[in-house]
Amino acid sequence: MLLFLTVALLFSLPCSAQEIQGPGFGSYFYIKGEELGEIQGIRVFVGILGLIKGIQLRFGDHWTPRYGAPGGHAQEFLLQEGEHVTAVDGSSRACIWHLRWTTSRGRQASFGSAAGMRFSAHPPSPGQQLLTVNGQHWFFCLSGIGFKWGVAPQKMSSQALTVAPQEPTAGLRKVSGMGLPFPLGFPFQMPRHA
Repeated sequence: MLLFLTVALLFSLPCSAQEIQGPGFGSYFYIKGEELGEIQGIRVFVGILGLIKGIQLRFGDHWTPRYGAPGGHAQEFLLQEGEHVTAVDGSSRACIWHLRWTTSRGRQASFGSAAGMRFSAHPPSPGQQLLTVNGQHWFFCLSGIGFKWGVAPQKMSSQALTVAPQEPTAGLRKVSGMGLPFPLGFPFQMPRHA
């Protein structure tokens, strides 16, 4: 168990979630999917008055469920290979009215109509990028939005972990591919009772 906790701690990536921007009331949401890969697309649902009603993210080839209030016209921003979101700014009143996404390649995409108090969000450390989004919504719009920043997890190749061809002895297996081999399993056999 201690080995598992040590390995998990060593391989955990630093990340930072900023506070919710906007008034932030209603139902909370957290867009899951960062374990599928980096953000490849952003879909924002904009209402007739220009306020932000909902949001979806695309991780790899998969779009997440939509979060937010019903309705609105979908507008998409697809990222290019190797491109990351490095800043988000916008404005809010009782709702989020405007979102502008800026990427590592200097591209920008704006959604909604700028109105109300301005906000800006950036990664806390160089080399970090947007990992996912959280926020709050009520029946009419998104009322708050937050941004989780960090270093994207590295994709492991199919050869990253390979089982060594030796026969396991006394319940041990050796796994290589991450530095020195280390044993998995029980280091002894349980005594058999008659």
